[in-house]
Formats: sequence, structure tokens, C-alpha cells
Amino acid sequence: MQTTRTQEEAEPVRLTAALFSSSEGASAGRTQFYPPRKNTLDLKNFFVELRRRNVYRVGVAYGVVSWLLIQIATQVFPFFEIPNWVTRMIIVLLLLGFPVALVLAWAYELTPEGLQRTDEVDSKKPARRGAGHPLNFVIIGVLVAVIAIMAWQHYRPAKALTAVGAEERSIAILPFVDLSQQRDQEYFTDGITEQIIDSLAHVHGLFVVARTTAFSFKNKNMDIREIGRQLGVNHVLEGSVRHGPGKVRVAAQLIDVASGFHLWSETYDSTEQDLLSLESDVAKKVASALKIELHLAEATQLAKPLTLNPEAYDSYLRGRYLLEKRTIDSIQKGRALFEEAVAKDPRFALGHAGIADSYILLGKLGAITSAEVSARAWPEVSSAITLDENLAEGYVSRGILLTDFEWNWPAAEADFRKALEINSNSASAHHWYARHLGEIGRFAEAMREIGTAEKLDSLDPGILSSKAKILCAARRYDEAIAQCLKTLDREGNFGPAVSILAQAYLHNRQYPEGIKAAKKYVELSSDSGWAKLELAYAYAAAGNKAESERIVNEVTSQAGPFSPYDMATICAARRDSNGAMNWLEKAIERRSVDVIWIRVDPRLDPARSDPRFTEILARMIPGRQPSELPK
Repeated sequence: MQTTRTQEEAEPVRLTAALFSSSEGASAGRTQFYPPRKNTLDLKNFFVELRRRNVYRVGVAYGVVSWLLIQIATQVFPFFEIPNWVTRMIIVLLLLGFPVALVLAWAYELTPEGLQRTDEVDSKKPARRGAGHPLNFVIIGVLVAVIAIMAWQHYRPAKALTAVGAEERSIAILPFVDLSQQRDQEYFTDGITEQIIDSLAHVHGLFVVARTTAFSFKNKNMDIREIGRQLGVNHVLEGSVRHGPGKVRVAAQLIDVASGFHLWSETYDSTEQDLLSLESDVAKKVASALKIELHLAEATQLAKPLTLNPEAYDSYLRGRYLLEKRTIDSIQKGRALFEEAVAKDPRFALGHAGIADSYILLGKLGAITSAEVSARAWPEVSSAITLDENLAEGYVSRGILLTDFEWNWPAAEADFRKALEINSNSASAHHWYARHLGEIGRFAEAMREIGTAEKLDSLDPGILSSKAKILCAARRYDEAIAQCLKTLDREGNFGPAVSILAQAYLHNRQYPEGIKAAKKYVELSSDSGWAKLELAYAYAAAGNKAESERIVNEVTSQAGPFSPYDMATICAARRDSNGAMNWLEKAIERRSVDVIWIRVDPRLDPARSDPRFTEILARMIPGRQPSELPK
């Protein structure tokens, strides 16, 4: 039965017929209806209708405008210190608004006469050419803005804004003052300071001055604002600790360097058990005062206790205090305290890492052999990483073992990168990664990494002298000399810097200066065989073969240890290629510590043309694969 309708009544029916019709369609002037079970969606007419109503244009325009707004929020909001939750709210609202925009585009049409409801527009009339032009202009305009933003982000020099943004929130944690009655809790106050530094170093968007540089202001009565200016930071955290039997009072205050005003302060009255979570709480409060919203992973890491045993923690702090003194005796005593800590809490990851670090340092100082370092340190560092897979210190220690003692450079690089991924503020990770890169000749990358380490810990003589070592290996001798002198201005009797200075002078053909520096190194090293052979090399490089041979005979005839690698460098300086190759063979067999520099050491340049040199090098490179590592 056909029913006659007015145009107004028929309009909804025509829309229904256009969307749900048979293959024959609807004849002009009438509408055919079908049982619901046979209704089919005419996709062709549906998509035509979407296009006619400018739904596509609205979707595209909404998308590009939303992207632009998100870029503005992420780039501009941090500059005005607008909290991160505002950016997240904008993103959520834009996502929720997308389907709303599409529905409105379907229900309303943009016509030359203005915005009209769809049911008020004659669907028989073809879409007007000018109806979608405003949207076209919006899309084109926003796309031009997007391209401009992307070009700016790509071509801005060296990501300068990122570096500046990081420094806008920079902090130095000064050593807390010991206010205990007997003033005998220095290890304890230093330990708390170190743990607060480590906790804050994990916070994104915050530049944290490392331990050595911060501790250089210990016991100095200086204005906080002056300290902040010298360190190049705009915030300083200072505090005090009063440690009595079973009770601890810790006071901390955050100071703005520019104004000298306190941004936050708090006093904690804790038991020794409560103290285990104090460092992370201080880190959270400081981040909040600096308007840094912690990521979930950061909050989780800060909430994780180092240990649940106060006695284990106390032993660890005592051990770390002794380890920082860097003498063979203090390292041995520190190792014993770390072992006490893990005996009280076998799951104390930092305690295991401390034991590994002790053995590594003893190996570096020549107190134990490289084989002993690997055998004793490897189980400890493996335990540390197993217990806490987010422990950056564990990956740094394992990286040093892999590169300096196992000669597995690919696996070592992966560990250093992992440590930096966990804690980009780790001066130690940047430092040792830079040395690793220098050992294998990637000097440009090494200089970038050691530059970052120096920025984080600008007064650490170890980092400063490592920079000189890399410069010397890169044959940049004038710069190496200047860097060594800078290091010695900071630490006048720092042995490694004196050793590198001697070599740099000799390679620069400044022989009197090189011999003088080598003699000073012997004095600083208590006439050790290792240091005397460096003096023998200085005489050999200067052409004084007789004096060089006299020193070599003196060292080799005594019972003390000496480096076969240094013997190889002396032979190379004398142009004794056979002797150099023989001593290099022994250096590899005995796993001499300095042999890791064999690829780039300028002292071996005269011997590199010997075909046997390449064969010896092939025995070390490449290192073993991760599946072949000790368990």
C-alpha cells in the first residue's frame, strides 16, 4: 500500500531509504520497506553521505588540531612549570571529544548560509562547493604549523632546550652535618647524604651534582648562594643528623640559590628502622617542592627499601665510607663490612655490589690478580643484579668486570647503557662507559660521555684524569697535558693524573718534563715496581737506553710485582719488536690490567707494524659472547 506524505513528513523516510535499501533502490516519490531481517546497510550511500556532511574533513581537522595542541602543551607547559597532570587531562579530553565531533558533523552541516541541522537541508541538492572550504583552510593552516614545529624540533642546535630545561631544575646535596654528641657519626651522615643523592638522581628532569663534587664543600663555612653559583645549580639541599641510641633526628631544608629562601624544610624524628625509608621520603618531598611529578616507575623505585635490617644498613654505610678512601687497607676493611651487611641480610643488593666494587678496586690497585677479581667479584655482582634488576650500580660494576677483566666489550657496552637507562644522572656510569669507548677507539663518543660525567661531578679527580687518558689515546697531547694540569690543580698528588701527564709530555716530545713527572709518580707510588717501569719507559722514549735498562734490571730482580704490559711499552720505545711481542704475550696470559688499552695506546705505536701484533690483538678481540660468561 502506497501512502502519500508531505515533504516534511517524507524527509526522515528518504534518509532511511538511502541508508537501508534493496539493490533496486527506492523509486522516485515513494519508499519501499522490507522486513527487518532482510535490511542491509548500503555502504556506498553511507560513505557518500559522510562525505556530503563533511564528516571526513571534521575528523582530519580535529586530528591535526589535537596534535598541535598536544605539542604546545608538552613544549610550553614545562617552561611555565604547569603540572604534568594538566597535559594528561588535555590529552584525555581531546580523545573523548573526537567521537563527539564526528556526531556533531553528522547532525549539522556547514553551508554558505551558516551552520544548519541536517534535516533542514535539502538532501536532493548537490553538496555546495564552498561548504567545506573553511575546514580546508583550517586543515591546511594547522598542517603548516605542525610542519614548522617539527622542523624547529629537528634543526634546533644539539637539543639545546632539553639541556637548559634540565638545568632549570638542578640541585646539589651538601654533606649533612654530624650533630651527634660525640661527633663520631661521620660515616652515618655521609651515608645518608649519599643515599639521598642516589634517590634524587633517579628523578627525571632533575640535574643532580654527584657525590665527589658535592662533598668538596664539606665542613666549609660558605654562603649557600655562593656554593650554588660555584656548582652551577639553582637549588641546594642541606641538613643535619643527630644519631643517638636507637633514635635518629634528621633535619633537611631545600634552598633556592637565587633568592636564598627556603622552599621546603622538615625534621624527621625516627627510629633506626624508620630511617630505612627516610632517604626516599626526602627525595619525594624535594621533587614535589620543585614541581616535578614522579613517574610511576620512579615512585615505585623510591618506595622500595634498600634493606629491612637496620644493622645491615649500618654496616653498609660504614663500608662505603671506608671504600671512598681508596687505599688498599681501607678497601679491605670496607669489604669486610659489606660482607657483614649481606650476612645480616642476604637480599641486600647494594651490599653485594659493595663487595664486588671492593674486589674491582683491589685489582685496579694491583693488590690482587685479574683472575682473582673475576673469580671473587662475579658472584657478588650477579647476586646484586638478580636481587634488584633496577640497580644501576650493579650494571656499572658488571660492565667494569666485563671490559677490564673479561675483555668482553660488546656485553660491557650493553651493561653501561642499561645503567644509564636506569639512572642518567650516574656520573660513575658515564665515566666508566667513556673509558670503555676510549679503550676501543671511539673517541668522539668517549669525549661526549666523559664530558657528561665531568658536568655531573666536576671536581672528581678520577673523572678529570680519565678525560686526560682519553685525550692522550686520541693523540691530542696538548689538550691531555692541559687536562692533567687542571686535575692536579684540584688534587695535587693524584697519582693517575701524574702518570698520564708524564706520558703526554713524552708523546709531545717534551722529554725533560715527562721524566720529571714520571719521577714524581714513582714518589707518589712508594717506589713500586709498576711506577718504576713507567720511569724506565720515560728514559727509553727520551733515548737514554742505559738508564732505562738499569731501572728495568732493578725492578725485575726484586720480588715485588710489576706489569708485563709496561715492559712491552719499554721494548717498543727501544724499537725492540721481539721483546715487545714477547712481553705482550705474557701480559695477555697474566691478564695485565693495562692491556685493555692495547688498541689505542700510543706507547705501542712503534711495534704495531709487526705482523705478530695483529695476531696478539686477535686473541683479545672480539670478547666472549654473553652465553659464555661465568655464572
